[in-house]
Amino acid sequence: MPEWLGAAIAFIYGTVVGSFLNVCIWRMPRDESIIRPGSRCPSCKTLLRAWDLVPLVSFLIQNRRCRYCGEPISWRYFLVELLTGGYFAVTYIWFGYSVNFFAHALFGAALIAVFFIDLEHWIIPDQLSLFGIVVGLVHDGIELAIGGRQPYRIPIPGTDLLLPVPQSIAAIVICGGFFMAIAVISYYVFKKEGMGGGDIKLAAAIGANLGIWPSMVSFLIAVALGSLIGIGLVLAGKKTRKDYVPFGPMMVAGAIIAIFFGQRILDSYLVFSGLGN
Repeated sequence: MPEWLGAAIAFIYGTVVGSFLNVCIWRMPRDESIIRPGSRCPSCKTLLRAWDLVPLVSFLIQNRRCRYCGEPISWRYFLVELLTGGYFAVTYIWFGYSVNFFAHALFGAALIAVFFIDLEHWIIPDQLSLFGIVVGLVHDGIELAIGGRQPYRIPIPGTDLLLPVPQSIAAIVICGGFFMAIAVISYYVFKKEGMGGGDIKLAAAIGANLGIWPSMVSFLIAVALGSLIGIGLVLAGKKTRKDYVPFGPMMVAGAIIAIFFGQRILDSYLVFSGLGN
């Protein structure tokens, strides 16, 4: 199959997934079921029909208004569908038709939902982080089964034995533990919350999917983005130095960058620092 055709198909599927993500983004913070009832207008509560739900197209044809009550529809719906479709297409071009494509597409979809939910509501639903962890564990298990990845071998103290530990499990413990340590230190040293529970669980999910070192690269990118955006908001008078900025969106941006470039960034750093070949 030509690459352009595969990317086009991935884009279309991505927009459909994006349409479902819009349901998650609206309902999860409100503790509503994402399955029942079916999609409905948030203003008049009318159940939407199939022709009201064609990704991207229905939004434009209806002039971004509900067909039944005429209330405006947020541009977020269109943006989420477009972003998810574009992400699926790029992921297909990058990884081809492979296990990596499906794993990163699924995890990326969860990350997109996290981005918009945390940006608006300052929460990261546990369901999305748990879904990400499961995707990472399954992906790692498949790679181990087909010989595409090797487990870490950790020495057992007092013996000559090495304990094989799947990379995803090791990364969950280390990445989640790293954020947990930051939270504890911030609480006792600075007397304020440094990391929320949602950030800790999302860090574990990122670790499960990216591995230890690419995840650390993603966290550094997130910190850099958060610092730049925070400084920009302070200079613009939108925030003060004491105000919080949701860190989840920064973690999502860092993770998506690391999915495509994390290993390259890490390899370049090792070469530049003289630690690599």
